[in-house]
Amino acid sequence: MDERRVADYFVVAGLPNDPEPLDEMTLSEGGNLKASHGQPPITDISVIFPSLGETKPDDFEVITKTPTGLSADLNHGSLRTMECYLCIRRGRDKPPLVDIGVMYEGKEWLMADAEVVKESVGGNVANVNNSTSLTFITYRRGQPTMPCNALVVTDVCVVIASKGESPPHAFCCINKNLNKGIVGSDVFLCYKKSMNRAKLITYKPAELARYPLYDLPDFPFPNSVPLFCLPMGASLELWPSEATQPKPLFSTFVLTVSDAKHKVYGSAITFYEKFPPEKLTEKQRELLNYGEDEKDILHVNKCICVLSHWPFSEDFEVWLRWLHKIVVSKDPHPVPVERYVVQLLEEVPFPSPRILLQLSPFSNSERVILMQPEDLPLPRSAASFKTMLSNLGADNCLQVLLLMLTEQKTLIHSLRPDTLTSVAEAVSTMLFPFKWQCPYIPLCPLGLVEVLHAPLPFLIGVDSRFFDLYDPPPDVSCIDLDTNIITVAESQRQYLNQKLLPKRAAKILKSTLEYLYYQIRNNPVSIPQDPTGDDIELEFQKRRKEQAQELEIQEAFLKFMVLTLKGYRNYLLPITKAPTVGTTDPQALFNLNDFLKSREKSHHKFFSLVMKTQMFIRFIEERSFVADGDQGLAFFDDCMEKIGNEEGPIQPLIELDMVNKSDRTVFVLPPEPSNTEEMYKYDGFNLNPALLKSFAKKRNHLSSLYPSAIPGSPMARRTKQEIKTAQKLARKCQRSPESWARCLCGACHTLYFMLLPSILQLNEGKERAILQQAYELLVRATRQKLTCDEVCYRLMMQLCGEHSRPLLAVKLLVLMRKCGMQPNALTYGLYNRCVLEAEWPAYSGSSQLLWNKLRNVVIGAAHFKWAARRKATKLSASTEGGSSLLDIGDRTASRLSLDSGNETTIREDSLLDKFRKVANIVKGSLNGLEQVDGAGETEDEQETDDNKKELVENGGGDSGFVGKESPSEYRLLSRSESAGDANIIDKLQHNNKAPCSKSLHFNGFKIDREDSENEKGSPAKVSPREVVTKDDPLGALEIDDEPLQVTVSSTSDIEIPPLASAVADTLTDEPRLFRSSVHRSATFEGSPPSQSKLHRSETVPAATVASSLASLGSSFKLGFSRYSHHACPCAKLI
Repeated sequence: MDERRVADYFVVAGLPNDPEPLDEMTLSEGGNLKASHGQPPITDISVIFPSLGETKPDDFEVITKTPTGLSADLNHGSLRTMECYLCIRRGRDKPPLVDIGVMYEGKEWLMADAEVVKESVGGNVANVNNSTSLTFITYRRGQPTMPCNALVVTDVCVVIASKGESPPHAFCCINKNLNKGIVGSDVFLCYKKSMNRAKLITYKPAELARYPLYDLPDFPFPNSVPLFCLPMGASLELWPSEATQPKPLFSTFVLTVSDAKHKVYGSAITFYEKFPPEKLTEKQRELLNYGEDEKDILHVNKCICVLSHWPFSEDFEVWLRWLHKIVVSKDPHPVPVERYVVQLLEEVPFPSPRILLQLSPFSNSERVILMQPEDLPLPRSAASFKTMLSNLGADNCLQVLLLMLTEQKTLIHSLRPDTLTSVAEAVSTMLFPFKWQCPYIPLCPLGLVEVLHAPLPFLIGVDSRFFDLYDPPPDVSCIDLDTNIITVAESQRQYLNQKLLPKRAAKILKSTLEYLYYQIRNNPVSIPQDPTGDDIELEFQKRRKEQAQELEIQEAFLKFMVLTLKGYRNYLLPITKAPTVGTTDPQALFNLNDFLKSREKSHHKFFSLVMKTQMFIRFIEERSFVADGDQGLAFFDDCMEKIGNEEGPIQPLIELDMVNKSDRTVFVLPPEPSNTEEMYKYDGFNLNPALLKSFAKKRNHLSSLYPSAIPGSPMARRTKQEIKTAQKLARKCQRSPESWARCLCGACHTLYFMLLPSILQLNEGKERAILQQAYELLVRATRQKLTCDEVCYRLMMQLCGEHSRPLLAVKLLVLMRKCGMQPNALTYGLYNRCVLEAEWPAYSGSSQLLWNKLRNVVIGAAHFKWAARRKATKLSASTEGGSSLLDIGDRTASRLSLDSGNETTIREDSLLDKFRKVANIVKGSLNGLEQVDGAGETEDEQETDDNKKELVENGGGDSGFVGKESPSEYRLLSRSESAGDANIIDKLQHNNKAPCSKSLHFNGFKIDREDSENEKGSPAKVSPREVVTKDDPLGALEIDDEPLQVTVSSTSDIEIPPLASAVADTLTDEPRLFRSSVHRSATFEGSPPSQSKLHRSETVPAATVASSLASLGSSFKLGFSRYSHHACPCAKLI
C-alpha cells in the first residue's frame, strides 16, 4: 500500500436507475420495527384535566402511561390535586414544533418565537404544578419555509424519576420538576427530536461514478462504500413547494481493510437534487400519492465522497464543499469538476510537512491546507478527544472507559454524523495499548444493523434516527452524544460504575479531565483575525494549538493506562524451550495469577474482568510477538518507565519532534482551463468519464519529486527511545575520559553488529561460525562492562531466527538480562518469534535437557574434587621432613577463633573463605540452569564443548534472569587451605569406616581404592566434596580440553592435566548411567553402620545433604548454615 497518496478514490453515490427498495420486510431483518415508525411530527401540544370533565379532541392523543407503564399524571403522588395529562397532535398540515420547554411563571422570560400553553383543551388554566405557584409548558414552532431535513419534535413522554425511571434512548429530559409541592413525585417532561421527513421512499444506495475508474492494485475499491455514504439509504422525497433547500451535511466514516490491519477514512457531503417527475414509475407514484396536478416537488439525496488512508477529514470537507458550490451555482465555469478531481488524486503531493492547495484564482480564502500528521507511535485515527470531552464531560468519559475496558456491547448515537465518527474513534483510541478486537463500525448503515444482535461485544455508532425504527436490545449500553446521557444495560448496572476503576488512576484522570473540560468551555482556541485572509501562518498557529490541546487530553488517558498496567512486564514468560502445543497460549506467555495477586485486593474484580477480555489477550500476544515496525508497545513501556521514575519532575508522555520540524510549505495552484472559450455548466453532480480520462493523461506527477521512504526492517534501525537513551548516555560519559573511551568502544561494537547482516550475506555457509564469534564478542563486551545498544541483541536474535539458531537466541536473552538490560517490546517480540519459528535441533527435547543439566552439575562438582586433591598434594609435599602445619595447637586456635567470631585471627587468604566464594559461584550457575532450560545447551558437538566451558566459567545462566555479576576468572580452591578447616576435615575422618566399593570406572578412567587409602595419611589430603561425588557414575572426573588453573599462592600455579577420553564419552547424546555395579543406598539413614563414608543416591533429596552438614556443624559448634546453602550446590538440582 502506497501510504503517501493524499487520497485514493473519489465516489458519487445515490439512487441508481434500477433501485432496490428498503421496505419493511428488508428493515425487519435488523430487529422488530416500531409500530410508531413513519409517524408525522408533533404540531400541537396541550394538557387535559379528566376530573374536570374535559375530553380530548378527535385529532389529539393523550399520554397516559410512562415508558415503564406507570401513570403519566403530571401531578403524580400529590394530594388534593386533580389529574393532569399531556395531549399532542401530529400532522403535516402546519409547521411542526421544533422545541418544548417548561416555564416557572414570574421567574423566567420567554424567547421571542416561543409560545405558552395557557389553557387546557377544555379552556381551564393549564397549570401543571401541584402548588400555588404556576408552571406552564412552552413550545416553539418551525417556519413554513423550513427545510425538510430540519430537526423537529417527533415524540414526547413523561418520566417519574422518584420511581427509578430514566429518559428513553434519544430523548432529551427537561431538567425542571413539574411538582414543586411538598408532597408528590418528581415528574419530568422528555421529548425527542429527529429530522423532519416528508413523504419518502427509501432505497439501497449504489455507486453512480468514481475515479479512478479502475481498482488500485494495492487497494481494491470497497463495494460497501455507497452504504456508508448514505447510511439511512437513498431516498426519494416529496417536499412542499415553499420548503427551502437544506444545506449540505458533512459526515465521516471508517472502513477496515486487510483483516482490520489498515483503516480507510471516508469524508462525504450529502445534498439534495431535484428529481424529474417523468422518471417516476407507477408504483412510486402510488407510494408517494403523487398526482398530475401535484404542487409538491420531488427530491433525491446524493453524496460525494473521498476515500483516503489518512484522516484529512476537515481539509476534505472544504474541498468537497467547493466542488458542490461549483455544481449548484448554475453559473458557467471555465474549469470542470473532473479537473479538480484528477488534480487532488493524481497531482497533489503528500504534505511534507505542509501543502497549500489553492482552489480559486480570485479569492485567497478559498484554499485547502494539508498538514502532515505527526509521526507519533500512537495508532493513527480520526479521533477528536476534544469533541468527546466537550460532549460527554469528565464523569461520563470515565463511565465510557469502564464499558470499553470490560468489553460491553456499546452503542453510540447522535444526529451529527461527523461528531459520531470522531467520538467513536476517540473511544477506541483511548484504550491504547489495547486494541478493540470485536466488531467496530463508527457509523453503521441501516442495512447492517443486524450486527446489534450479535452474541459478542461491539462498538457501533448509529444515527439517532435508528431509534425511530428500532428499540436497542436490552443487553446493550447506549451513549447519547446529543443529550449527554449514558444508559447502561440492566444486567450490568449494579456493578459497572466508576467505583470499579482503580482509585488512584481514576482520581488523577478525573481531575485532569475536569480541568481540561473547563479550559475548553471557557478558553477556546482563538487567534487574531486577519481581514485579508492572506496570512496562512495564523491558520498554522491555530492548528498547532488545537493539536496540543488534543494531545493533552489523549495523554491523560494514556497515563491512566500506564498506572493501571504498571509492572506487567515482570510477569511476561519468554519462550525458552522448543515450541509444543500450547506454547502460544496466554497462560504460557503471561503469568495471569501472579499479575492479579500483585494488584490491590480492592481492584481484583476490575482486573479479573479486564483479563478475560479479548483485547487483553491480544495485548499479551502482540507484546510477546510484536510486529515489524510497530513501535507502539515499546513507546508504552517507555511511558511506564517515565511514570515509574519518581525522581525529578514528571516528563510529558507524548513529546512532539520539534528538532526535525520543517516549516516548508508547498503551494499548489488551481488547475488552469484547458480551453479559454469552453465553459462548463451542471444540472446535477455527474462525472463525465471522457473528461476524467483526458485529464488523467495530462497529469503532472508532482509526487515524484517527493519520493516516499520505503519502510525498512527494524533489524538495523534503532527506535527513537533507543536513540535518546544513547544520546543521554554519551552526554553523561563525556565528562570522564575513561567513561568516554568505554562509550566510544561500545559504539564501535554497535556499528559492528549493525553490519553483521551484510557480513553474513558475504560469507555464505559460514553463518553458524560467524554468529558464534559475534556472541563471544558480545560476552566479552559484557565482561568489560561496555555499554552496547539494545539493537545489538535484537540483531543477533533476528539473525538466529533466520539461520535456525534458537538456542543461541535463548543464551542472548539470558546474557542481556544478566547485564541488567530489560528488553523492550520490539526486542522481546523478535526474540519470541525467533525461537518459535526457527527450526530446533532434534535432540533438544525435555529429557535431553534434563540429562545435560545433570551433566553440568556433575562437572561442576568434579572441579571441586580436583582442586581439593591437587591442593592436598601440594600441602603434603610442603610439610615433608618437618612438623605438620595442621598440629593440635593450630586446630584449637582455629576452632576457638571460629567460636568466638573474632575474624582478625583468621588469615586473609584462608581457604575456607575462598571455598565459600567458589560455592557461591557454582550456586549462581546452577540456579541459572534451573531457570532457563536449555540456556546452556548446544546444537552440535563443537558447540557443546564451548557451552560446557561457559556454564562452568560464566555461571551457566542467569538466576531468574537477574543474578549477581559473576567474576571473569574463577579460582577453584580446596577447603584444606585453611588450618581451621583442617580440624573439620580431621573430625570427619575419625569414624574410619570402609568405603562402599574398591574401585570406580568412569568411561575408561579407573580410580582404585588404594589411591584413596594412600591419600589418608594427612587430613588435608581428603576433600570434603568426596562424600558427594566419589560414587557418582556420570563422569564427575571429566574436565574440559583446556587445563584447569588452580591458584595456590601468589608464587606458584598447578595445572591439572586434561582427561580427553572422559570428556569425549560424556558428551554423547545418550547418557550411560552405570559402567560397573556399585552399591548405592536408598537413604543416608539406611546405610550400613560399618561404612565410613556417606553414599549419595539419585533418590536422595537435596535437603538431606544440607541437614547432614548442618548437624555436623552443630557438633563442632560451627555456623554451618552457610554451608547448607553453598557447600553442596550440586545436590540442589539433583
